[in-house]
Amino acid sequence: MKPKSPTRKSNLKAGHRNGRPALPEEERQSYVRHTRYNEAENTLLLANVKRTGMKNVSEYIRSVTLNPHIVPRLDESEMRIARNLSGMSNNFNQLLRLCHQRGLDAMARDVQYCLSQFRELFAKLSS
Repeated sequence: MKPKSPTRKSNLKAGHRNGRPALPEEERQSYVRHTRYNEAENTLLLANVKRTGMKNVSEYIRSVTLNPHIVPRLDESEMRIARNLSGMSNNFNQLLRLCHQRGLDAMARDVQYCLSQFRELFAKLSS
């Protein structure tokens, strides 16, 4: 009777490895820097990492030290305003196209309404 062959062969014998491919030498991060924080500093650090929306503390520290000017990502209310502005600009472009087709006099009321909506949104953004 013939012995059963294993159902899974090792990739190491063939020179292949499972998992993520190795990074090129110039992209590897091989230096480790240790820093110590007290409780208050650590709380502030974690809050800053969360506020900027970065994945982890290492990414944040690397960004702060190598690129001192970091622009935080938009929070939920700012994202909602940006989505509203995007939708309104799309509506405004459609309205302008209609104005060109039908004439500005026929569309004056709709144009005034859109302009008032833009003014309200920009007032919220500036405050």
